[in-house]
Amino acid sequence: MKKTAKAIVALMIIAVFCLCMAGCGSGNGEDTGGVTTGTCKITVQDQIQEGEYEITEGDTVYDILMKTELAVSAEDTGNGLSIEAIEGVANGDKGKTSGWLFTVNGEMPMDYCDRIEVNDGDEIIWEFAEGM
Repeated sequence: MKKTAKAIVALMIIAVFCLCMAGCGSGNGEDTGGVTTGTCKITVQDQIQEGEYEITEGDTVYDILMKTELAVSAEDTGNGLSIEAIEGVANGDKGKTSGWLFTVNGEMPMDYCDRIEVNDGDEIIWEFAEGM
């Protein structure tokens, strides 16, 4: 029984390591083989983070957020990724219903950030809302 438990723990550690390494692969300017289709602008409230980022074909709002290299915590809901925290500012920090919201070109999509593809010229704004 102990050997089985150790084997399971070892496999879990390897799986976490592999997932972490996979997330580190394309954010450092490496050629990912994708086609650059333009640029978009992103602003993250209270993080003094604003910039323009190249869009690779198929990039989503989440992909662009990750390109900022801010500390981001996300949870897979089964339907998409929900942003739980950015730079240590977490959902619920300023009241039970506070949390991160995003808009694209001034409109709030009714879908998860990893399901919304970005286009050339898009403007993404992440805001921390108190009392959603």
